[in-house]
Amino acid sequence: MDCMRKPCFHQRITSMKIKIHRGQDQIGGSIVEISTKATKILIDFGEELSPHQEIDTTLILQNCDAVFFTHYHGDHIGLYKSIPPDIPIYLGGTAKQIFTELVSRTDRESLPLVGRFSELAPLRIIKIGDMQITPLLVDHSAYDAYMFLVEAEGKTILHTGDFRGHGYRSRGLMPTLRKYVGKVDVLITEGTYLSRTDNEVLSERQLQLKATELMRKKKYVFVVCSSTNIERIATFYHANPYGRYFICDSYQKNILTIATKASAGKSSLYDFKKTVVYGENLEERFFNRGFCMLIRSRDDHRLIIDKYPPEERLVIYTMWRGYLAGENQNENMIRFLSGVDYRYLHTSGHADAQTIESMINQVQPDVIMPIHTENAKWFHEKYPKRALSTIELNT
Repeated sequence: MDCMRKPCFHQRITSMKIKIHRGQDQIGGSIVEISTKATKILIDFGEELSPHQEIDTTLILQNCDAVFFTHYHGDHIGLYKSIPPDIPIYLGGTAKQIFTELVSRTDRESLPLVGRFSELAPLRIIKIGDMQITPLLVDHSAYDAYMFLVEAEGKTILHTGDFRGHGYRSRGLMPTLRKYVGKVDVLITEGTYLSRTDNEVLSERQLQLKATELMRKKKYVFVVCSSTNIERIATFYHANPYGRYFICDSYQKNILTIATKASAGKSSLYDFKKTVVYGENLEERFFNRGFCMLIRSRDDHRLIIDKYPPEERLVIYTMWRGYLAGENQNENMIRFLSGVDYRYLHTSGHADAQTIESMINQVQPDVIMPIHTENAKWFHEKYPKRALSTIELNT
């Protein structure tokens, strides 16, 4: 490490250690360790999107006092089954409900493991040893996602998790940072979007307007989306033309019911009570009135698509393009969409460069540690005296 960076950090973090076990030069597989002489926590314990870096989970978990998950996406939570039962695990309360529903469909044997998760709530402080951790609610493509403000020995570390500035709830980002964070010693920040080439970052509201325009032109609309991306589902729910059904399967309905109950009395944005579960006994009504249906890459969902005339239907793909091509491509999704004329309509769940810069200007960190990115170079070039090039800091 050069002389400008190392003293800057060591002068401020006198007996703390931050180690990025994985995620500094890749998207996904995030694992960050923060420790003092007395306490050690991990933030996220995720699987890789594609194999890059092997790790020894047993070694990483040694002497760990708690694991905090920023949200329920697999590249942040995927290794939860390897965490010993004596180590506390924390996840947002509503996020835990949604993750439980997901696991009940994909891996029922693991439900007892998820059941032991402790629940986070916005601004409800958790004390682990000599550390104080404050969860800060953020907007992301996972519902009930958090940043974490970690305080110990008079020093502050902000771990952003995944966040963005163009979602429905993003307007609360800067006020939250001003009121509850202020200046920090270290910022550990995602930079996912910095390596992507999309020319335009649509806000979720702009996406809704585009969806409304498209959906008016066809009677039967099918939306290929993540079952747990509540923000995106809200976009299409409110874009659905008046008088048409909003349809999904029973699993998806359970997810939406969780979101509806969690937001009751707070926001009508996530009120999905009018959603109808697909059933063949209702097909005549669906044919007559039209609908928007949430679908996933399942054979039974493809059969439903094929029941409706191509000239009257619209299939919208609203997920990351990376699942359709490249090292992270999903063969099941490619097969599902084969022979289907679909439209791509999507916006990222991650912060663009402008949002990251605004956040950095707000919290004024002495040290910046990029994670969840393939373009750490951006930070080193823009903040040469603050961006850290090493993954482990010992004092």
